[in-house]
Amino acid sequence: MNKIFIILWFYIVTSNLYSSEYINFNSDWKFAKGNFNNVEQFSFDDSNWERIKVPHDWAISGPFDKLGDPETAKLPWKGEGWYRKVFKVEKELEGKKIFFLFDGVMAFPKIYINGKLAFQWDYGYNSFYFDATNLIKFGEENLIAVYVDTRNHESRWYPGAGIYRKVQMIISDPIHINIWGTYISTPKADLNNADVRTFTKVTNSKNYEEKIILQSSVIDPNGKKILNKIDTVNFKGDYEFEQWFRFQSPKLWDVENPNLYSLRSQIIVDDKIVDTKISKFGIRSIKFTANDGFQLNNKRVQLKGVNLHQDHGPLGSTFNKRAMQRQLEILKDMGCNAIRTSHNVPAPELLELCDEMGFLVIDE
Repeated sequence: MNKIFIILWFYIVTSNLYSSEYINFNSDWKFAKGNFNNVEQFSFDDSNWERIKVPHDWAISGPFDKLGDPETAKLPWKGEGWYRKVFKVEKELEGKKIFFLFDGVMAFPKIYINGKLAFQWDYGYNSFYFDATNLIKFGEENLIAVYVDTRNHESRWYPGAGIYRKVQMIISDPIHINIWGTYISTPKADLNNADVRTFTKVTNSKNYEEKIILQSSVIDPNGKKILNKIDTVNFKGDYEFEQWFRFQSPKLWDVENPNLYSLRSQIIVDDKIVDTKISKFGIRSIKFTANDGFQLNNKRVQLKGVNLHQDHGPLGSTFNKRAMQRQLEILKDMGCNAIRTSHNVPAPELLELCDEMGFLVIDE
């Protein structure tokens, strides 16, 4: 494999701009509680099913069971359910990669596309994604069906039931930045300078090598581009780019001033941008000391935190970003500066809001 590494301050490409498209896939679902035969087939009649949007929690509307478990709110969250949606992918997108990203399904989902099992996941809290390209009929109607079974899930708090976080369909070029493919760390950070290390995993799903350029730009909290780097590698399959950025007098992230920079990663092939991803990050140092407790940017910070479960009262486990933001605003006004995500992987939006609003996170 030939490798050429280049550092430049600018790079000129043609105006053809293509990026992975994250499509909101929350509307036009149908739902029914229970289990049925042949639900994954187009021929199944769902005309009497409930029309819904996701995120959706089938249990929050009750009815309450007076003899039910008080720890899980005496609500009917245990059971089986099916979701179905018909969608179309345009013919001109043939040759692209099609992924589905689910932020959370309670629990043990099995996902079918056009009658075939595409993916299954043995948990209720983690986000997951899968490549559905080979099952998609381009230019025709497609059917996605999701089976959910909470009967074997145990909980000592209310977990909800169903597709309770958002769903996205992702359309990518065969050469693209991986979903969750960007990792950013700050090995050194103080008021004078900082070193930021980035890893960007890129996939070339073609069956031959391509000359692939990663152009990365850093944008400061005021929206100004301040740093730029370019690396070039010939490869097929997967490759992880590593890049370092040196900052002079950085604006540090802390709980009072949650300054966020942005990393704009662009993949260039044949002088065309085929993918772009924006990743936000803060520059800060953290450490735990024996004599001075927790330190953020070399200053002691007293953690004033709360444990947060994922449900929002009458909304149940259905995730709503504004409801989450409002809860954090109230906690901020109370003097809270730290969130423990009891006791599971949280919705991605919670972590984004904490970054933006100045909360430290103990992420379980």
